[in-house]
Amino acid sequence: MKNLIKCMLIFLVAAGCSSSDDNDDVKANSSLLVGEWKPLKFVYVCSELEEVENSTACEQTGRLTMRTNGTWTETYYYEYDDVCEYDGESSGTWKIVNDKLIITESGFGEIEISLFEVTESTLKVGQYDSELCDVADDNAHYYGEYIRVK
Repeated sequence: MKNLIKCMLIFLVAAGCSSSDDNDDVKANSSLLVGEWKPLKFVYVCSELEEVENSTACEQTGRLTMRTNGTWTETYYYEYDDVCEYDGESSGTWKIVNDKLIITESGFGEIEISLFEVTESTLKVGQYDSELCDVADDNAHYYGEYIRVK
């Protein structure tokens, strides 16, 4: 499994994905976003199917850090030949606009991310994508789930 931000950026830019305006996203609370988060899983949801890719122990070494100054950093780890290795880092800025998380990363424009769940301990962020499933599905979406570590 690739990390959430990297996957979303690559997928959104390559696929031209857009979000739905009439979804029931969580109201954004920027103070709940601030912290250090560990990736747990990536979930794809269609009307008839839900596919879950759990993060490996190695991938869970990575961290998504959201700071009060509006910057974020995510580090990635991936297992190669049974060895957990550092796999890179992404960083950029974030802000909340109309209860949506807007992120930027160097070389990419702003991308709107849906907040599916934000609590003191859990962060689920992703994107609605009606073309994710084999048939048109306006409720289809994917999200990454993180737990707070700090």
